[in-house]
Amino acid sequence: MMTKNFSVVAFSDEKGTAPVIGTALSIAIVFILAGLVSAVIFSGYADSFHKGSPAAKLTVYFSDDGSSLEFKHDGGDHLFFDSSSLSVIMDINGTSYPLNDSALGTLGVGEIRTLDLNKSEELPAMKLEPGDRVSVKVVDYESGALIAKRELEVKRQMVIKPELPL
Repeated sequence: MMTKNFSVVAFSDEKGTAPVIGTALSIAIVFILAGLVSAVIFSGYADSFHKGSPAAKLTVYFSDDGSSLEFKHDGGDHLFFDSSSLSVIMDINGTSYPLNDSALGTLGVGEIRTLDLNKSEELPAMKLEPGDRVSVKVVDYESGALIAKRELEVKRQMVIKPELPL
């Protein structure tokens, strides 16, 4: 009968362990450095490709005389209506009208600004009766986000007669 002698490998035989650990550490360091370098190089591009839309809580309502919309900023980011990215759109009877909202300027928390509907060249002359529904949306075109949408009901007859510029 033939017997085989198996030698027991003692844990003190670590000749192959050092190169494996060294290689693994080298690879990890290369990946970490590559990540840091790419984060630094591409950090400037992130802002130009994706800007978050402003988040704000707005209250929109008709003024007492019904000739204008009032915007009250109840919290969140400043809204820059004088920039080309924000727009106010008014939907009346299924037709959308972008309003000239640059008169609102920069709207900060706690501020109230008025947008005169009779000074908006985009609106045609019209009469709104009590019970008519009007939707007002604030849209950020840069990010494609809807900042606010308010459904308003006309309480009393409103006549919109836009003033044409001279």
